Amino acid sequence: MSAVVAQEMQQHSEALTQQVISAVKGYLSVVNTKNTNLNLYQLIVEEIEAPLFRTVMELTRYNQSKAARVLGVSRGTLRTKLKRYFDDEFIGTRTE
Repeated sequence: MSAVVAQEMQQHSEALTQQVISAVKGYLSVVNTKNTNLNLYQLIVEEIEAPLFRTVMELTRYNQSKAARVLGVSRGTLRTKLKRYFDDEFIGTRTE
């Protein structure tokens, strides 16, 4: 990887981190942060994963193998997440 590409990736990563920090702070300022049952981690993971997986599936033209490589997960994990968030929208079925 060239130094220029590595630098651009670092800048995008920092920008994404700042967006996440801003969004979490904004969310916490609106909700009752004294609620110990907030389960913030699970809420954030679910809010981020669904659009992330949808976007990657669209960018890879619904090719699960490519999408799994882009996301850095196994194809099995990808299929599990797709079923969780989208029912069978992205899961192809084989007809024999």
